[in-house]
Amino acid sequence: MARGRRPSNTLRSFLAYLEEIESAVLRRDSLRVTALLRKRTATHLPRSVREELLLISRQPRESLRAPVQFLRFQHRMTQLSKSESRLPTAQTELELEPRAAAGSIRRRSNADRRSTACDPADDVPGDVAS
Repeated sequence: MARGRRPSNTLRSFLAYLEEIESAVLRRDSLRVTALLRKRTATHLPRSVREELLLISRQPRESLRAPVQFLRFQHRMTQLSKSESRLPTAQTELELEPRAAAGSIRRRSNADRRSTACDPADDVPGDVAS
């Protein structure tokens, strides 16, 4: 593959990267795990997974600790790749309120203040609230 070109299926290449990490962890090859975690692709791993992998790579070879968070993440990514739907390409933007002037207090309209958790119209006569 030419340098600078993106692979056609990024999720497939990410899963291959996760398999490389898995084999390095199973072999207890701490240098390989560290090298894999230095790649740019490692930024797509959750922080807790990266920290767990670093911790395990620094453990002695006799350690029986399993990379549980990594295996869960790998399983989720594998299941995601098997789904038929396309991955979202961008995050949904949140609509934020306009910035308030300095020293002013924001007041919400009565329409915004209504609670939908309890509607008095739904009360049944004789029904006792707990």
